[in-house]
Amino acid sequence: MRRRDLERLVGDLEAEDAFARLDAEKRLREEMQTDFGFRWDAPAESRRTAVARLRAHVEEQRKREKARLAGKKGLASLDLQQLKGMTPAQVEKHLQNLLGKAGLLAGFKVARPRCQGCQQRPATVEIVEVEDRAARAVTRLCDPCATRRGEVRGG
Repeated sequence: MRRRDLERLVGDLEAEDAFARLDAEKRLREEMQTDFGFRWDAPAESRRTAVARLRAHVEEQRKREKARLAGKKGLASLDLQQLKGMTPAQVEKHLQNLLGKAGLLAGFKVARPRCQGCQQRPATVEIVEVEDRAARAVTRLCDPCATRRGEVRGG
């Protein structure tokens, strides 16, 4: 169950409408398979106590999950701001480093397709042919091949 849905259901437990509370209670029991002592027809104080226990449980689960994820060896994330100002080679090295830290992705390599012109160097330029507002063909070239074809224009 998504956190937002769970928070909405917990909020519904506090509704003035008894039918809304009953529905939220049933749905939470189905989803969580746990009883926090909430009864839709209980006095308001008893309901508030049960909702407080539920909120504490949900917060504890969130903290445990966050700690579990943070504690995983090799947990890595990509911040696009870090890539600003890097050369393509530096970006590639950084991405390869992140992939190496992410357990399941450790065997993957960041690779560019080969140049369709010389078939030797990695492609750094994509030329997209558009027809009727749709991509018709894509040609991938390295810088030298693109320059020879006149596709790269100096800025």
